[in-house]
Order: sequence, then C-alpha cells, then structure tokens
Amino acid sequence: MSFGSMFQTYMIIVAFVAITSWLPQLYRIHKTKSSDDFSLITTAILVWANSSFLAWAIYNNDTPLKIQQSFTVVMLFIFAYLVVKYRSEPIFKKSK
Repeated sequence: MSFGSMFQTYMIIVAFVAITSWLPQLYRIHKTKSSDDFSLITTAILVWANSSFLAWAIYNNDTPLKIQQSFTVVMLFIFAYLVVKYRSEPIFKKSK
C-alpha cells in the first residue's frame, strides 16, 4: 500500500472520528429539550462554511473531505433543527 492510499485511509478514519464530536451536543439538546444557549447565527455560518467545503471536496474529488463534510452538513442541519425546535423563545418575535 502506498503512502498516499494509507494517508487517505487515515484521513477517512479522522473524518468519522470528527463527526462523532457532534453527537454529545445533539444528545444534550434532545435530552434537556433546551437550546437557548446555542446561536442560530453561528449555526447558519457553520452550515454555509461546511457546505462550501463540501462543494470544494466534490469539485476536487477529495474522498475523505467529501465524507467528512457530508456528515458534518447533515449533523449541522439536525443541530439547527433541534436548536429551533427546543428554543424557549420564538425565533421570530411578533411586533406589538
């Protein structure tokens, strides 16, 4: 096995390990039913940035980055959904 293919395999493993870092946050939001301490603006920026990296990975046919960014974007959409769902204050306040 060449160094390039060994390094690519290593990076795929790193991608899967990195994805697991989202699981504790998703579990915490679901368990506590609270997301007031998470910023929707930050989440939107992360969705945009990671979607851009995913597009870059697809364009360059970078398999480890495609795998990692695909899962990250999915996790971010789940995260954003839970943040909106469990927000104690409405996202869009009605003006009086």
